[in-house]
Amino acid sequence: MKALLAGMVFLAALSLCNLSEKLKSGNDSNTQRETANTNTAGDREALTVELMKIEGEITSASFKGDISTLASYIADDYSGTGADGKTQNKNQVLAATKPDKNTKSWKITDGQLSSFSDDSAVLTYVQSQTLRNGRTYSARVTDTFVKRDGRWLVKSEQQTLMK
Repeated sequence: MKALLAGMVFLAALSLCNLSEKLKSGNDSNTQRETANTNTAGDREALTVELMKIEGEITSASFKGDISTLASYIADDYSGTGADGKTQNKNQVLAATKPDKNTKSWKITDGQLSSFSDDSAVLTYVQSQTLRNGRTYSARVTDTFVKRDGRWLVKSEQQTLMK
């Protein structure tokens, strides 16, 4: 009986030690997951900043009528839908690009990544435009980016006029 009791105590102690090790490794896993989540959050923030900068360059080029800069940021298989519901491919966008003399100012704000991976990202933002006559328009824009040859390119865009 004493031997049985001693054996049970030994097994209980062994189980506790094993459980303790599992808890330690579980805590390490949690730490690794938290670090991964932190890295993901940091990656998300850095990519949002990078893509918003690109959006600024694209928008500036568009309003200036700078076709070569605009072309360098648009994927060859691009498809876009404007706030008016019209769709355009890359060639149509470039052909329609001319210096904008009606716009007084513009800004893009509220950039958020909906999703991202190493080679694709979906960015939403608000683009506001003030015309020379004082009227202001805002659109919610969703752009899908693809990374090709180390560069982020806009593959698709959807604009929705905000009221």
